[in-house]
Amino acid sequence: MNRLREIILLDYNGFSVSGYQLLLIAVATFVLLGAQFIVLRQTLPWYYGRENVSEKNRTRVRAVVRFSLVSLLIIAVLRILDIDITFIDEAIQQASTEDGPPVYLTVRISTIVKALLAFIVANVLDILIEELLVQRYHRMHLSNTATAQSLTNEQAAADRFRAVRPFMYTLAILVVLRDTGLGSYVLYWFNDPGDAGVSTITVGNIVFAIGIFLFLRLLLMTITNLILGTYYRRSKVDVGSQYAINRLITYFVYVVGVLLVLQAAGFNLLVLWTGAAALLVGIGIGLQQTFNDLICGIIILFERGVMVGDVVEITDHQVGTVRKIGARTATIETRDDIIIFVPNSKLIGENVVNWSHVERKARFHVGVGVAYGSDTELVKEILQQVTADHPRILQTPKPIVRFLEFGDSSLNFEVLFWSRDLLRIEDVKSDVRFAIDKAFREKGVEIPFPQRDLWIRSGKEKL
Repeated sequence: MNRLREIILLDYNGFSVSGYQLLLIAVATFVLLGAQFIVLRQTLPWYYGRENVSEKNRTRVRAVVRFSLVSLLIIAVLRILDIDITFIDEAIQQASTEDGPPVYLTVRISTIVKALLAFIVANVLDILIEELLVQRYHRMHLSNTATAQSLTNEQAAADRFRAVRPFMYTLAILVVLRDTGLGSYVLYWFNDPGDAGVSTITVGNIVFAIGIFLFLRLLLMTITNLILGTYYRRSKVDVGSQYAINRLITYFVYVVGVLLVLQAAGFNLLVLWTGAAALLVGIGIGLQQTFNDLICGIIILFERGVMVGDVVEITDHQVGTVRKIGARTATIETRDDIIIFVPNSKLIGENVVNWSHVERKARFHVGVGVAYGSDTELVKEILQQVTADHPRILQTPKPIVRFLEFGDSSLNFEVLFWSRDLLRIEDVKSDVRFAIDKAFREKGVEIPFPQRDLWIRSGKEKL
């Protein structure tokens, strides 16, 4: 080896290449080519045989593997030849303080190497993490679906974890900014009353704040879709409770995230809170109703008196399904497929009938009157048979027939039944009335019309 070190193959202006270095380059090339063959021809086909990976992701993996190996070869050659030429090294900004150093932009060969390495790591981690999260999510939720639907849902699962790639690339950009010195470039500086000095907002602060936001977004998706998703399935948590828990966690993470992002960007939180308190006093008067709706939305999520999926009746006897409980309004879809946006304060401050809060069924009734002299037992049998034959009426609990009263012109009955078709219950009632009318006609049961007997007294009354 020492003899190879002594053999100089190239010597130009102080730059030399020895036989030993050439041998190391050849070995590195051979090793990387072997690694490419093993990964592309053996490891990946074996992995694809076990996992359901789309062709788009397969092409992307192959491209990343080739790019990574070529970049590693370039890095190896530069390290072996000990090449670190400086391309740029100059001050691009004066110091923000009198005793502070100026900001220098430095670009060397090693800078390019670090940038390549950072993006290689970002690409590899992006693929590994995204594939891991998407495949696990896809398996947990969609293992028994059809192939076409499975592929569609897999794409939907991939969209849920789309924050992986920008987060990884943000980290790579942050590494490059700090190595070149651009991360210290000051975008804005201001006097900080809390520190009695000058505070700065740099490019590095902004990119770091973006990285924190993307990380919290990825963390939130992982918690709500993977960790809590497993808990929801095992504990059989209803959809409304799932939505409430996920929404509360989302609010908490975003509040913490905003504070962390502002602090990472270079703002003094004490000063911000002081200014925000004074500002909110003035804004709060004009936006009192808006803040009231925001607080009511949080109360609804905690109390869970109204949840997503519930069938509710609001003012003007409008009945609909709760589709979403947002920060300020709730979205309700009515029987006529019309979307109504209801302020959260109305769901708390006004009377709201929740038909499905305790159990996803409710009892309804249909009244009917028959003529005096009708066979009441026959009427009872007809009403019981009509409700027993309807497919959308539950038989447990069994329907009940009540003899309500002796009316002015009819014997009044009422049939009570249970149904889960809460949103379309008026259609069920209509079907029951049609069936009752048909059965009464067939059995000869008369439905009377209101009538009164008028007696006219003749003669004059004595005064």
